[in-house]
Amino acid sequence: MLKELLTTTDPHNYQNYLNEKTDHVLNLLKAKGITLPPPQIFPSIPSNYRMRAEFAIFHTETTGFEYCMYDKEGGKKKRVFINYFDGVSLAINKAMSLLKEYALTDLQIKNRLFEADFLCNLQGDVIITLNYHKKLDEAFAASLEKLRSFLHEKSLNAEIVARARKQKITCKDDTLLECLKVNGKNVYLYQIEGTFTQPNAVTCEKMLEFALNCSEDMQNTDLLELYCGSGTFTATLAPCYRKVLATEVARVPTQNALRNLEKNNIDNVKLVRLSAVEVTQALNRERTFNRLQQKDVDLNEYDFKTLLIDPPRAGLQDEAALKFTARFDRVIYISCGPESFASDLQFLTKTHRIEKLAFFDQFPYTRHLESGALLVRR
Repeated sequence: MLKELLTTTDPHNYQNYLNEKTDHVLNLLKAKGITLPPPQIFPSIPSNYRMRAEFAIFHTETTGFEYCMYDKEGGKKKRVFINYFDGVSLAINKAMSLLKEYALTDLQIKNRLFEADFLCNLQGDVIITLNYHKKLDEAFAASLEKLRSFLHEKSLNAEIVARARKQKITCKDDTLLECLKVNGKNVYLYQIEGTFTQPNAVTCEKMLEFALNCSEDMQNTDLLELYCGSGTFTATLAPCYRKVLATEVARVPTQNALRNLEKNNIDNVKLVRLSAVEVTQALNRERTFNRLQQKDVDLNEYDFKTLLIDPPRAGLQDEAALKFTARFDRVIYISCGPESFASDLQFLTKTHRIEKLAFFDQFPYTRHLESGALLVRR
């Protein structure tokens, strides 16, 4: 196989990387005896595709510090220094350069800094998170404000967050507003520093378009979404359905999802903090939950024809979850784990056929590949 690239890109060889990955997943599916439609393949842009990045800081006497990542190839941990990384957005590269420049003039910013994280949107706004092995005091907070002013003077719309043990200082804001173009329409998503966001925004747009195309002619039916996170799919797909019930367990993503629904003027979604197991128990009428009552959710009022799942890399994991999934007439399955995707589809295709299949290259030049499938009951 082609060598995975950690801190470099290879645009001239990009298609070969993508072909290897898609062939690998197709072979996994075919080995399970699954009948497949022709897949849709959505490539990434070959450079400047990442909207977030994390770098360790290595201090030097001459340059102040260097950004680095660690290559664990062959079981050994090797430090790789980075000056400019074609894999991340232009805005992040600019932020990296300016932060390094400023730190040479301000020891408050440089001292005991051990990691710098960057999050940006397609519009070029950036949040820089600085992680420290020291207590953050008032003098440090003043330096942080000076750093923010310096970045704005250099025409970089950046916000700064600093973290230390049991401390967090935010200069002004810890949230970006992303605007994705999906089938010609704007989808607005607040992205909070320190929480999960889709790393490749352009490929994310293609994932959302695929899910939208899987939701055609469903206006008179209802959608159940598990693992909704901050509501990326929820805000995009809700207009395609009569009503949507979305569930999530983590507090911050749940709150952010509600904010995203409001920003996109979505009013047909009820969002409840329930696990997948609890949703199963509620739909089976095995348990009642005050969390449903508090959100004024009456399950008898829903006609769930479609289930949207975007599970962790391990997939649905057990037979109970698979049997629950197979109850629905239509399943939109988004996967980040090819092996679990193949295993789950082997079970689900006993009752459903794969009507649409797609691959999305979120992580160019690596072995990781996102997959999507629309399953329809036979």
